[in-house]
Order: sequence, then C-alpha cells, then structure tokens
Amino acid sequence: MMPAERPCDESIRSALGRILDSKGFQRSERLRAFLTYVVEKEIVGEAGQLKGYSIAVDVFGRSPAFDADSDPLVRVHAGKLRKLLKGFYEAEGAGEKWQISIPKGTYVPEYRLREAVAEVPVRPATAARPAWQPTPFSSPWAVLTVLPLLLFTPLPSPKVTLDFAAEAKLANGPMAAVRGLPSVRFIVDTDHGNAEHFAAVLRAAALRHKTLTSADMTGSSGATGSLNPALVFSVTIDWHDTPEPGIRITLSHNGEAVPLRQDFIGAQQLASEADILYKTTSLAAQLFALDGEIYTHAATEGLQSTLMRCMVTTARYKKLLTRESFQEAWTCQQELAPLKGDEPLFILSANRPHQLFGH
Repeated sequence: MMPAERPCDESIRSALGRILDSKGFQRSERLRAFLTYVVEKEIVGEAGQLKGYSIAVDVFGRSPAFDADSDPLVRVHAGKLRKLLKGFYEAEGAGEKWQISIPKGTYVPEYRLREAVAEVPVRPATAARPAWQPTPFSSPWAVLTVLPLLLFTPLPSPKVTLDFAAEAKLANGPMAAVRGLPSVRFIVDTDHGNAEHFAAVLRAAALRHKTLTSADMTGSSGATGSLNPALVFSVTIDWHDTPEPGIRITLSHNGEAVPLRQDFIGAQQLASEADILYKTTSLAAQLFALDGEIYTHAATEGLQSTLMRCMVTTARYKKLLTRESFQEAWTCQQELAPLKGDEPLFILSANRPHQLFGH
C-alpha cells in the first residue's frame, strides 16, 4: 500500500459499493451501515463529527444519553469492521485499486492506493484488429469503452469508464435514438426539510448507477426539456403527516397518468443519516439499476434504445458468463459499432485513462 492523493468522490463511492456487495458484508447490516455512514460523512466534509457518540446515536440508534467512554459498543464494532475489511481485500477485493480503511484510534476512513504491479511489455500492434470480446465490466458505461471502432489505444484496465459529463453528451447527441438513456426529474412537492434531504440523497444514489443521462432536481412539477422525450421519467417525493408520518416516493413515466410505482417509508425508518443512506441506496437499485423499474418498463413498452439493451446484455454476460449471454452481448455491441460521422467520437488514452479527447 502506498500513500496517494485522495480519490474523487465517485471512485470512493464505487469502491464502497463493491465492498457492500461482497459476501462478508451482506451478512452484517450493522457493519454495512457503519461503513456507509463514516464514508459518506467524510465525503461531505464532516469527518470531524465522526466520534463514538455520534456513531452510536446515528448508526446504532442509541439514545442521546449514551456514554461512549463507558460503553464499548462502537469500539467493538469498529474492530469487527476493520477485520471484515481486511478479509475483503485479501479475497474478493484483492484487485481493488483503492482500498478503504479505518485506522485504529479514529473512525475517519482513509483511502490508500494499492501498489502497482510491474507492467507487462506491450506487444507491437498488428495490422489486423482482433475481434472484440466482452469482459466483465465494473460499470455499464464500459460498453462504450470496448468497441473496436471507438478505441484507438489499448485499455489499461476493463474498469475504465467515461466521466459523467462526457457520458451525457454522448448519450444525448444526434445518435440519441440509438444511444439514448433515460433522464429523471426529482420533484419535491413539499417544503418539508426531510423530504428535500431524502430527494438529494436519492438523486446522488441514482447517479452512482450511471444508467441515466441526467437526473435533475426541481421544486415543482413543471416540464423540463429532453432530447429523448420517450425516456423521461419523474420521481416525486412528498411528506405525509397522516395517517402515518413519512415520505411517499412516486415513479412516473412522463405522459402516462398511472404511476409505475409508489413506495412509502415511515418516519421511524428514517430516524438517522445511516437509515436514510440505507433506504435510498436500496430504493435507487430498485428504480435505476439495469434490472430496475425504469429499464424494465422501457423494455416492456418497446422504448429501450440500442445502448440500453447493450448495457443490459453486457451486465447479463458479466453475471452468467455463458456462451449464450456472450453471443447476445456481442451481437448487440456490433449494432453500436458503426460510426456515421455525425456523432461525437471519444478516444481513451492508455496513459491517462480518465481523460477523454473529442474527435
């Protein structure tokens, strides 16, 4: 391990998501909530508030009378968390570029860059370009980084992705009918602070899935422009005081009178920041993931773009690793490959994998 500059927030949240999805962490909701809480606090600049008392109250639901000096609750769970993180990086996370740790004596997470392995000499390019083969991807957007006609330099890792601004530009360009992605408006129809905060956290969770071309916040239900109106959706967040206080979340496909889905989360389930993070992360997966409500509805109604279909088939191949899923993903990739000359072309640099060059 070697010290390095702090990674960007997106890289941190991606690393966190892979940890939470690991087998070890799936068995412990408390440690999942603990790790999510301290990481999110650090990201938003509130690392100074990460004390035993605040974690006990916000994560473990202890009363304000909690005494961190006499009750070892948080210290014990911090030790378990450190041990579980160590096990993750020795097994499932052995190939992680960035590693998250909770040093002893503090609850503020640190991010360490794994020592680079010796580079393997690159063979000289041959005249014939090898056939493209799909590989397991860390992000659905990686389908855009492996097309032979879009890449003019070798990829250093299958985990390279486009930055969000470039993704949106590519998806909403002249080829939007082929490469268009859904866009979502988050509407808060109340002045209640809890609803506004919930909407902001849910939007952040939605963006981490990288399945949307945009996710805008608006305080009213007024119309917003879109380059692909058939793929515009709305998520409305309302606070209700009766019959039970809580938040109602309604997913709608613009232009349709019947909501696609409604969820209600009681106020008692949103008592702490850890509760909010847990609920929004879970709901975002159900709504915005490749197998979530929006993508399923688009496929059912025949609104799915070629890019959306390729993202789904590529993810299916990553999960199944079968010949049939390979063929399905490969066939879809070929539909995206031809360039017509009227769309943006992005070239990834092997030396600077996160920088894009327009052409």
